Amino acid sequence: MFNISQVIDANSIKLETVDLQFATEQLNWPQTRNRTEQQQDRICNWQISKEQLDTSSEGTELMSEFDMELDRRKAPSLQRLGKRNTQNTLERDTKLPDVFRYFGNIERIKEPSAKPGAISATCNACQTRIKGFLTVTSNFIKHLRVRHSKIHAAFVGSKYGPETPEEQQNDSFEQRVMCYIIDNALPLTTVETLSFRNLFKNTNLRVMSHAKLKSRLDERFEQMLGNIKKLLASQKYVCITTDICSNSSECKYFGYSCHWLDKKYQRHSVALACRRFSGDHAQILEMISKINDDYEFNNLKIVGAITNNDTNCTIAFQEFGIDLRRDTIVEDESSYEAHKELRELICDALPNRIQCTGEILNLLASTDFLELLSKDKNLKERHLKIMAKCSALWRKCFCTQSAQIVATVLDDALVCPSRNRWFSIYDSICCLLLHKDRLAELCSRLALHNSCFSVSDLQYLDEYRILMSPIATTIEFLRMESNLYYGCLIPALTSLCVKLKRVSDALELSDLKTLAFELQLKLKQRFSDYILLAEDANSAIIASVLCPGIKMRWFNVLAKVSALEQRSAKEIHQIVIAEAVRHAKATENVCQSAMEAAYITRKDDFYEFDEMDDVCETSDLDMSQPSPLPAATKLLEDAEAQLLSYLKDPGTTFEALEKYPLLQDLARKYNTPLTSTLEGGLSDLYTNRYNPITDLADYSVEKLILLKANYNF
Repeated sequence: MFNISQVIDANSIKLETVDLQFATEQLNWPQTRNRTEQQQDRICNWQISKEQLDTSSEGTELMSEFDMELDRRKAPSLQRLGKRNTQNTLERDTKLPDVFRYFGNIERIKEPSAKPGAISATCNACQTRIKGFLTVTSNFIKHLRVRHSKIHAAFVGSKYGPETPEEQQNDSFEQRVMCYIIDNALPLTTVETLSFRNLFKNTNLRVMSHAKLKSRLDERFEQMLGNIKKLLASQKYVCITTDICSNSSECKYFGYSCHWLDKKYQRHSVALACRRFSGDHAQILEMISKINDDYEFNNLKIVGAITNNDTNCTIAFQEFGIDLRRDTIVEDESSYEAHKELRELICDALPNRIQCTGEILNLLASTDFLELLSKDKNLKERHLKIMAKCSALWRKCFCTQSAQIVATVLDDALVCPSRNRWFSIYDSICCLLLHKDRLAELCSRLALHNSCFSVSDLQYLDEYRILMSPIATTIEFLRMESNLYYGCLIPALTSLCVKLKRVSDALELSDLKTLAFELQLKLKQRFSDYILLAEDANSAIIASVLCPGIKMRWFNVLAKVSALEQRSAKEIHQIVIAEAVRHAKATENVCQSAMEAAYITRKDDFYEFDEMDDVCETSDLDMSQPSPLPAATKLLEDAEAQLLSYLKDPGTTFEALEKYPLLQDLARKYNTPLTSTLEGGLSDLYTNRYNPITDLADYSVEKLILLKANYNF
C-alpha cells in the first residue's frame, strides 16, 4: 500500500510538560531584537535566569518573530519548586508551536477577565492581532487558512518534515485505524465509540476524531485516484469489466473495473468506479463516457469489454429448486427484463465486447440442464424433490442451534449455496456427498424426518457431481491467476468438450447418461463461434496461438470435436501473420527475425487433448517446406519467419516471446482481455458493504469500496 504523506494536526502538537501558568509568572523575557538585521532573519530568544525567579516580574515581553527557526526555538532551563537535583536545579526545554513562526509580538494578556495562559500575537502578513493560547493554536491556524491561503499551504507543507518518534508512532497507528475501518466496512463513527477508545486507554496513542478520519480518508482517496491515473496512462491496452449491483429496486450501483498485463505479462486490476444510479439509461451512458474521459480510454486502448449479468444466474438459481428463504430480494419478470435491457445498453456503449465465459457456463449448468431435464417429467420431479431435501438441510445451517448440531455430528460445517452462483450449488452438493455416511444421523438429530436421503437420492447426487465436474473445473481453471489470459479460452472449451464426452461414455452414469451427451451439444451451441473458429473468434484464435504454453496444441482435437468443416492450420497461421504485419505497420515496430530452435512438446496438467499431445503444434503445416504464404515485403517475410520459429520454440512462458518482436506486443494486446469477470469483484464488495442506514448518512459507499478494492494503490 502506498504511504500517505501526513499532515500533523496542530491541536495534537505537544509542548514539554511544564506548568505554563506557573512559569509565565516567573519568566522575564527580555527583548532581543536586532534592528540591523533583515526583518525575516530576526529571532527572539526566551531567557530565564536562575537569579530572576521572581513572581513580581512585570512588563510585556516579545516572544517570537516571523521566520523563527524550529531548532532554535527552545527555552533555557526552568527551575521547578519541590523538584531539585543535588544542585537544586532542573533544566527543561520549551518550544513554541510551529504556527508562531508566522506571528510576532507575542504577549501575555493581563486583563482581569482574561483566562489563564491567554496570549495575543500579531500576524506578520496583515498586522492583525489574534488572541489564543500557546497550547491551543486553532485561532492562529484558522486565521492563516481564511486570510492567507498561501501562507497556510506553506505551514501545512512544513509539517512534512522529519517527525518525532512519538508523532511517527501515532501516524502509523492512524494508518492502521484507517485500514481497519476500510477493510471491515465499518461506519466512521466507530472511532468515537467509547468501547473503541477504551481499547487504547492508558497508552500513548491518540485516537483521531470522526472528522479527522473523514479528512484522512478523503486525502487517501484522492491520492489513490492520482496513482491509478498515472499508472493507467502508461498502459497501452486495457480490458474493462462492468457490474450492476443492487439490493433493491431503489438502490443500484454501477461498477467499472480495469485490467491489464505488464511487461512481464502479469495481470493487474483496479476498480475505477462504483457509482449509485437510479436506473436511468441516459445516466449510465453519461457515467461510462465520463469515466472513459477521466482515464483517457478510447477504442484503441480498450481491447476487450465484459459485462456481468447476475440476474440470469438469479433466475436459474430459483428455477433449479433451491429455496433457502433468506434472500430478501426476489427478482420478478419485470425487473429481469429491465436488467437485461440495461445490460444490452451497456454492451452497446463499450467497444470490443466479449461474452462472459463464466456466466455462460453457469447458465449451461443450470438453465440448459433444467431444460434438458424437463424432457423427462419423472426425472425432473425426482430432481426437484432431492433439491428440496438439500434446501431443508441447508436452511438449518442458518440457525445457531442447528449449526451446532451439524458441527457435532459431522465434525465440520456444511457448505451452503450463495445467491446468484451455480458454482456454489455444486460445491454444496459435493460437501453433502463428502459426509453422506452421516447424513441419516444428521437429519434425525435435526428432526428432518421427511428430508432423509435415500440410497437412490445419494446416487442421483453423485451422478450430478460427476456430470458437472468438468464444467466446474473449467470455471475454476479460467479464474486461476495463472490463466487470466484470453488465449486460454478456446483450449479450455476444447478440453471441456473432451471431458464431457468422456463422462457420457463412462459407466458411472445411468440416470443422467443421456443428458451428458445433450449437454455437449448445448455447449457447442453456446460457444459456436469459438468451436467453429468463426471470423468473430479471430481475436481468441490469435490469443491462443500466441500463448507459449498452448500455441496450436488444441487445433486437431477441436477439428474432431466440432465434427464440422472449419479453417485449416494454414489459414490460422495466415490470420496471425496478417495481423502481425498490420500491427507492426500501425505501431512502426519493424524488427529483425530471431534464431529458430527445435520444438519440444509439453503436456499440460489441465488441458486434455489425448492422442494429439504428441502431434506437432504446426499441425498440417510442414516446417521443412517453404511457407505457402507470399512474401511480398520484407516485413511479411519477417512475420512469417518469426511465427514459424516461435511455433518450434520449446519455451512455454511468455518470456519466450522476447525473441520475436513482431509477436511480442501482439501477444500482450490479444491476451489482455479476460475470459470472465473476476470472482470477488465490485459486486461482491458492494454486497458485503451495503447498509441502508450508514450508507446514506455516514460516508460515501463508493469511496470505501474503491479504497478497499484498490488497497495496494
